[in-house]
Amino acid sequence: MKKYEISFPSTNSATYPKMITALVIAPDKINSDTGAMLFTHGWGGSRFQHQDKMEYAVELFNLVCISVEYRQSGYDFDPVKGLGWHLPYDASFYQVADVLNGLREVLALHPAIDRSRLFHYGGSQGGHIALLSSIFAPDTFAFVYTSSALVKLTDDIQSWAGRAFADFELSVRNVTEHAAMIQCPLFMEHGTADVTVPHGHAEELEKRLRELGKTFKIKYYEGGDHGLEPAISKLEAFKAMAPEPMQQLKNPRPDDFMAGSKIKIDCGSKILAIDWSLESQSPELLKWESKT
Repeated sequence: MKKYEISFPSTNSATYPKMITALVIAPDKINSDTGAMLFTHGWGGSRFQHQDKMEYAVELFNLVCISVEYRQSGYDFDPVKGLGWHLPYDASFYQVADVLNGLREVLALHPAIDRSRLFHYGGSQGGHIALLSSIFAPDTFAFVYTSSALVKLTDDIQSWAGRAFADFELSVRNVTEHAAMIQCPLFMEHGTADVTVPHGHAEELEKRLRELGKTFKIKYYEGGDHGLEPAISKLEAFKAMAPEPMQQLKNPRPDDFMAGSKIKIDCGSKILAIDWSLESQSPELLKWESKT
């Protein structure tokens, strides 16, 4: 396998883009059956957080694995230790665009990738970002897999971010509220003893997905904490959950990036307009529109 890093400009403001770094682990040879999988780290983590799962998946399932270090976390926050986060914190808005833009960059570097085999795994806030990616780019993934994921910004999580959120900002970060937009199967796991992101997050989303008739699978690990231990390790849980969908599932629709999709998300007082026909660094990629 090959390991390398890429840096690319992601959307930010009209005056300058935000440079983002990603770790890529790829098979020695990429062919027409090679897919791609995002691995998204948690709050304050770095692009190396899921390297063990990436290395497990790359050759065994013929995948280019990408871990995008989204803004304000990890080495972007602390270039020496690679841990921690800035305050105030974005909390899964521009950060979703960073991760999806990283996938776009890798797809451009490797045009032979089978775009029907695009997958996304994330844990904790990375799980939140993965779930939101299935809303921001609803026709892109063959499946999304989350571990110990938060599904909305509760009062506690807002306090971690060190900032206030307007109603539309809370709405756009609420997976349960916009779950009807999710088109791909979801695979989820959560520990019942998780005190960082309580498993009530998973239960709330599970209930909504059942109401909507969505395709999903959920596994609760009895006594598992935020890392699923002592019930199981994250890597062993991944090995138990991921192989079947990685081998069997494909997305039958043109992905949003190739199609240049224009997505609109109704967030109450405002509408989020996403234009995937624009370049990664475009300040118009994510745009708030009034409803008047």
